[in-house]
Amino acid sequence: MAITALRTIIIYVVLIAAMRIMGRRQLGELQPIELVVTLLISDLASIPIQENGIPLLNGLIPIFILVAAEILLSAWMLKSPGISRLISGNPMVLIHKGHLDQKVLKKLRLSVEDLTEGLRQQNVFDLRDVQTAIAETNGKITVYPVIAKRALVREDLGGDLPPDHGMPLVVFADGQCCDWAMQACDITEQDVLDALQRQHHQKEAVLMVTADAAGHYTIIPKEAIQ
Repeated sequence: MAITALRTIIIYVVLIAAMRIMGRRQLGELQPIELVVTLLISDLASIPIQENGIPLLNGLIPIFILVAAEILLSAWMLKSPGISRLISGNPMVLIHKGHLDQKVLKKLRLSVEDLTEGLRQQNVFDLRDVQTAIAETNGKITVYPVIAKRALVREDLGGDLPPDHGMPLVVFADGQCCDWAMQACDITEQDVLDALQRQHHQKEAVLMVTADAAGHYTIIPKEAIQ
């Protein structure tokens, strides 16, 4: 009994360390690859706890290998946006300017009930209240409501409603333009490059660019990391 308790405590400490090493994303919304790793680690951890005849090290080595593989693959995905898109996919615009894209709905294999459930979780109960809805890679739905349904801010109380420029989206990151985000903002890759040129930025020196449908750009340059 004492040996089982000790093995359980050791594995418990190792798993906490593994989650910390893999990063905070594993503790929040899991991407598909992160979910797979988490499930595998949970199964591997149960074996040395239940089977005292198996050396503890034999149960820990596969966990260490999975953690190392996850870290290496995450670093690879960070440096190669193509690999990241291949594994995690791209966000997809479900509703654009109030219009539900049924092709995207079918491609995601989402039923109307699934969509309305996701909207209700965002406190949206009427499709007419949605200007833009995006299916994120973690399965969640991000909602940008029409301007008349948004919460009032102090500036709104002084007069007419402010002009609606749509949801700012990341249209450029990791040295590449994002096709789906540019489409949602009704801009082209050339528009993004022109915006960089106007503000005297080189593509290689830019971390990310956000834009909205009105052509408002926010450019964040890369910082030198020691």
